[in-house]
Amino acid sequence: MTPGVREESVAFHRAVELDGPGRFRTIAGVGPAYEILEDRGDLVRIHVLHSQEELDYPKADAELDPLA
Repeated sequence: MTPGVREESVAFHRAVELDGPGRFRTIAGVGPAYEILEDRGDLVRIHVLHSQEELDYPKADAELDPLA
């Protein structure tokens, strides 16, 4: 082993605000705007503003979606 600095892979995860102003987002930045109604663990309950639909949506996707 060569002396020096040892690097290890670490996943950085910052908390994403899914309430307050952060509750309004757009699907993948190009889809319809929606409002997050409820955090259900791995899913969030959303209300799609244009169609008035309510559905479960993956929380991981909601965290990546840009603010509306």
